Amino acid sequence: MGKITILNEITARQIAAGEVIERPAMVVKELVENAIDAGADKIEIYLANGGRQKILVTDNGEGMDREDALLSLERHATSKIRKIEDLHHSSYLGFRGEALPSIAAVSRLTLQTAKETGTPSVKIIAEGGKILTCEEVGIPKGTSVVVEDLFFNTPARMKFLKSIPAELGRIKEIVLSLALGYPEISFLLNHQGTELLYTMKGKSLAETIEQVFHPAFLKELLPVKGSYGPLTVQGYIGRPTVARANRQQQYFFLNRRLFRSRLISSAAEKAYGSLLPVSRFPFLLLNLELPLELVDVNVHPNKLEVRFRDEKEIYRGILRILRAHLESGLIATSWVPDYQPGSRSIPSFPDEQPSNAAAACRENRVLWPESRPEEGAVVNFLPPEKGREERTAMMPVIGGLFQTYLLFEEEDALLLVDQHAAHERVLYDRLQKKRGGEGQYFLTPVPVDLTHDQFKTAEEQKQLLADLGFEYEPFSGQTVLLRSAPLNVSPGEGEDLFLSLLEEMVKTGEEPGAYREKALSLIACKQAVKAGKPLSPEEAAQLLQDLRRTALPQTCPHGRPTMVSLPKAEIERMFKRR
Repeated sequence: MGKITILNEITARQIAAGEVIERPAMVVKELVENAIDAGADKIEIYLANGGRQKILVTDNGEGMDREDALLSLERHATSKIRKIEDLHHSSYLGFRGEALPSIAAVSRLTLQTAKETGTPSVKIIAEGGKILTCEEVGIPKGTSVVVEDLFFNTPARMKFLKSIPAELGRIKEIVLSLALGYPEISFLLNHQGTELLYTMKGKSLAETIEQVFHPAFLKELLPVKGSYGPLTVQGYIGRPTVARANRQQQYFFLNRRLFRSRLISSAAEKAYGSLLPVSRFPFLLLNLELPLELVDVNVHPNKLEVRFRDEKEIYRGILRILRAHLESGLIATSWVPDYQPGSRSIPSFPDEQPSNAAAACRENRVLWPESRPEEGAVVNFLPPEKGREERTAMMPVIGGLFQTYLLFEEEDALLLVDQHAAHERVLYDRLQKKRGGEGQYFLTPVPVDLTHDQFKTAEEQKQLLADLGFEYEPFSGQTVLLRSAPLNVSPGEGEDLFLSLLEEMVKTGEEPGAYREKALSLIACKQAVKAGKPLSPEEAAQLLQDLRRTALPQTCPHGRPTMVSLPKAEIERMFKRR
């Protein structure tokens, strides 16, 4: 007997279902997207036991007649696709005839649907993919799907489900994301009598954001609208004050289809640059519009990932559009960050590059702009010229705190400046303008022992390190003689910095252009005045003046704030004067 055999229909259905239905959240996603495709403007989701026991999704969209309802539970039946070319030009979110049979294969499913209120409607009960009954009932226009005992016939898959709160959290995130993508639809999510989410239909995106999050949250967002070649981007991005410790609050839609994209996240985070500290990620709500022929949405069973025809240009487009909006909407309007205790984090910013993108199609190149921003270039985020003279005027220092923070009185606020972070920013900008650092020779060369990888990298990146101020030559084996380091760096600090740079380069394996920025930030940190060193009033005033002339005075090169502002009104409230 041969080793290869044809699977029976039930087993084949369960395997196919596993590609789409991994957990309760995927059931909800598929059913809600079907409701959106059906033109519903009201969608309600009711859950029991985190979706394991019961999922009920009702909508008031276009229903189905008896024939279509029966066909919708058959594999490879669909209302969206007629021929293979339609796969690449469909603007629908899902294929109704694929989701329902996949869900039915691993649950006890009840489907009720009506094309119009008052007309004969149909109720179908299926179990494990097999239709048990089909009868006429009377229900309002729309569709109702009840999914019970999910994975009752695939216990192995049940074992991989998380706790009820964890699965419930995934469902809420899916519904919340779709609510943000479709503000014209009313969404209700209820778990065992508790309302988890509710949005009203017909509202603007801004009003939906206020409903989903908090009215005050909208004030921390910047509206985005721009284009780059055939790419159009609209939505909102968060100010650094609402940055998160993970990427959960990053919502992307492509032609209104919810998707995930490391490429888009990376481009957006690159646009923020040193405005964000390490391990902090911006709030992003972006709807991308792109011609269907320039994207493939069928690379993931759940349609949660897409493949762009020209990833490099999409990366550049997102980077350019978001940088422009950060410049005009954030930096130019307020050069001093708001004082928000606890909203900051530890330093260093992610300088991520796009993943290896597929080679762009040559015939598509004419669609994209000829002028492209340099990835490592410094963007001018200076405030408008008007009023700049006043801002750079010398301001008297009113004191110091812990030999680390400088205190200034400005208009109706107390300004606290971190002298080390501020000096870092000043030095970093100077190094950027020079595109490198000046070297300072040691009286006696310093022998530095390197690992095999460090020695190899030192040979490969000798020009880059020379541009940064390091001069060295092979001495013996994997030892080099370090003859110079950047200015104002002692031989001991120079050796540590040299080793740190080599180790970082070995570890990250980034391109020299991207690595240079990190190297300059490390050099600026070593050269900057340290906390605990007292500054004279003249030095402090000059430091503030120099800081205000930099490109990004709000943060140091690692993303840590250089200053905070305490308004007079806030101080008066502290002393109960208000």
